[in-house]
Amino acid sequence: MTDFRDSEKLLHPETNKAFIFWVLLAYSIVEITGIIFHPMWRDEIHFWSISGESSSLSDLLQRKAWDGHPDLWYLLAFTIRRLSDDPVSLQLLHSAIAIFTVFLILKYAPFKRIHRVLLVFGYFYLFEYATISRNYAIGILLITLILILYRRRFRSFFLLALVLFFLAQTNIFGLIFCIVFLLTWTFEFFYSRSIRTALLKRKTVLVAGFLLIITGMAYAVHSVIPPSVTPAVGVMDFSLSQLTLRELIRSFGTLWRAWIPIPVLNLQFWNTNLIGNEPVQAILALILIFAAGVLFIKRPVVLFLYVTGLVGIIAFIFIIFFGYLRHHGHLYILLIACIWLKAYSPERDIVIRPGLLEKFYGWQKRNAGHLFSILLIIHVLVGIYAYSVQLMVPFSAGKETARYIRQQKLDRFLIAGDKDISLETVSSYLDKKVFFFSRNQFSIYMDYDPSQRRILTESGVLNLADSLLKSSGDTMVLVMNYSLKTNQGLNVRKIQSFEKSIVPDEGYYLYFLSPIENQ
Repeated sequence: MTDFRDSEKLLHPETNKAFIFWVLLAYSIVEITGIIFHPMWRDEIHFWSISGESSSLSDLLQRKAWDGHPDLWYLLAFTIRRLSDDPVSLQLLHSAIAIFTVFLILKYAPFKRIHRVLLVFGYFYLFEYATISRNYAIGILLITLILILYRRRFRSFFLLALVLFFLAQTNIFGLIFCIVFLLTWTFEFFYSRSIRTALLKRKTVLVAGFLLIITGMAYAVHSVIPPSVTPAVGVMDFSLSQLTLRELIRSFGTLWRAWIPIPVLNLQFWNTNLIGNEPVQAILALILIFAAGVLFIKRPVVLFLYVTGLVGIIAFIFIIFFGYLRHHGHLYILLIACIWLKAYSPERDIVIRPGLLEKFYGWQKRNAGHLFSILLIIHVLVGIYAYSVQLMVPFSAGKETARYIRQQKLDRFLIAGDKDISLETVSSYLDKKVFFFSRNQFSIYMDYDPSQRRILTESGVLNLADSLLKSSGDTMVLVMNYSLKTNQGLNVRKIQSFEKSIVPDEGYYLYFLSPIENQ
């Protein structure tokens, strides 16, 4: 409940169909409009391009082995790719997932109507996990389903287990949530005699559901482990040298970035925060962690979910992969989940020692609704800003660059480029194999296998381009995500540049590289 008082009305599904219809319609219009103005960047379109190059499901799973993600979004992209050649179809699927999630929140979330509206129009539900088409939105949908089914967890345990199975297949943070929910229900099983008694009456379902969850987690872990111990470039990595106090402080600061995601107000706002000082972020994060912990202190099961979720997510960020706001945002989803389940959990008669802590708990209890409103309003304002900027500036210039290449019929030439991670966006929108200098081969999608990839300097790229030019004997189009500073005696001529992009390294520079004897 968003005012955190006992209000039975909020615990029942929304009955006002007009409220759901108009809010959902408004959200859908905004979301679809955002998709129209949102060219995908490399991490979005990668799923599309690798699916198009795969001849079968086994081929797809082999090709994505170095990506560091479970399989579910790849399988959906593979299916959509068999039905359509337009990458917008993948974005529309993603929008449908986001819209359905919003419907469930409007219908079932135990929050006031105004809070439900603010929540779905906030930064993560409107932009990061809706407009940007990644494998996170489907995880948010499944988490929402778990929260809805929570009150029926005794009667629908196997169904919950099935949802958890699929949640583990979405992304690493979906897997972490899966583990956290399982640990929480285990804690609840031993903590509450009545729950233990109810579950033990259905031992067969309990065991089957538990085995299904464990199987899902095991398969998810198997699917993200690379084929060898050599770490892939750009995916999860681990080294003892990174376990430093500075990294720990930095990792705690991600909670501030997730809960209060106010960006630097410029065109390349994405993944920035107005407070850039990492120790300050960490201090503010610890204050928020403590405040929310006090809020849940009289609801042990929710507090357990909150603490294990924080430990799981922050530990992963600290030990394995620091990530970006799209990863850190799961800390915000955890907070929303705990507030949601708090409404279903009666306050226990837990005595807090008289003093500042008791007074703080009482103050929070009286003002929790207002504090929640402030948090949601911040997210709405950030969401509006992010959404508005992308209407004016392309998220990535890759689609615009590919369109120019087609319009000018430059795709009749051999196309090559650097840096490879950004080149994939252009090659995918062209749906044409281009030459990746880092891999010394033609491809459409980026392969993160480190044994097949080498990072080249600009001079190294131009030397390789010269060799390729001599072997082909024809003009070549270079697609670069940086401006060339030297031509090393080569016949290089700039064609056009597309420098405006929210993603900093997805602005592009086009060059002709011609044989010198053709001058």
